[in-house]
Amino acid sequence: MTPSMFPDLIFNFPETEGVKYAGSKLKLLPYILQLAHKVKPKTVFDGFAGTTRVSQAFAQLGYKVISNDIAVWSKIFGLCYLKNRGDRKFYQEIIDQLNFLPEKDGWFTENYGGLPNGKSSSENDGFKKPWQIHNTRKLDAIREEIDKLNLDEIEKAVVLTSLILALDRVDSTLGHFSSYLNEWSPRSFNRMKLKVPRLFESEKEHEVLSGDIFKTIEKVDADLAYFDPPYGSNNEKMPPSRVRYAAYYHLWTTIILNDKPKVFGKAKRRT
Repeated sequence: MTPSMFPDLIFNFPETEGVKYAGSKLKLLPYILQLAHKVKPKTVFDGFAGTTRVSQAFAQLGYKVISNDIAVWSKIFGLCYLKNRGDRKFYQEIIDQLNFLPEKDGWFTENYGGLPNGKSSSENDGFKKPWQIHNTRKLDAIREEIDKLNLDEIEKAVVLTSLILALDRVDSTLGHFSSYLNEWSPRSFNRMKLKVPRLFESEKEHEVLSGDIFKTIEKVDADLAYFDPPYGSNNEKMPPSRVRYAAYYHLWTTIILNDKPKVFGKAKRRT
């Protein structure tokens, strides 16, 4: 019998938080952490952080973490979990205020909100939608209000993370935004409710970067690097019929930036 690489594997690893994600490492975390433990690094570089689950776990185990990803929403997650020093009570008051906002029709409802229509998620325009209209109306109200609040970069990141996690719990997708389900998912009928993210204390001064890995790596000094490149491709020479990886999560980018971009295609992706 071939000896196991993980004879002393411990499954009691730190709890992490994130959205549904094609590249999630939730189930692999025990193995990643066990291998890192054998190397005994002090600083870990997570080069393709994504939802930051790996970064969160390393940070909670006492390592200094340098988290990097080119996606703007990954930076927001990183700031929320790795850089926050505010307490839950401060954020709970903000979250309560946002949850009690009245619904309103806006850009997100116009483009991504659908009526129940029995079970069909297709609207009169023939396009399927990722959320039911009662949740996009909340999204429109909450996202507008967040920009009015007097928050610093990290505080805003915590609140935006709360919004994204709440939307992820009531979506009608397979975990990405390149296409949507034909019939509404059961969870999409629920009403979105923001919660304070699962924040944790850390004595280390973590770093959150947002850049191309080939440029970022030249500036990083770490004992251990964890690289898990995205699936698919961002190759500009790839046929236009293929969806590039970054486009799978275009809606998280739009919600973070709140820039109301021009959209195209059945999934209404960013141009």
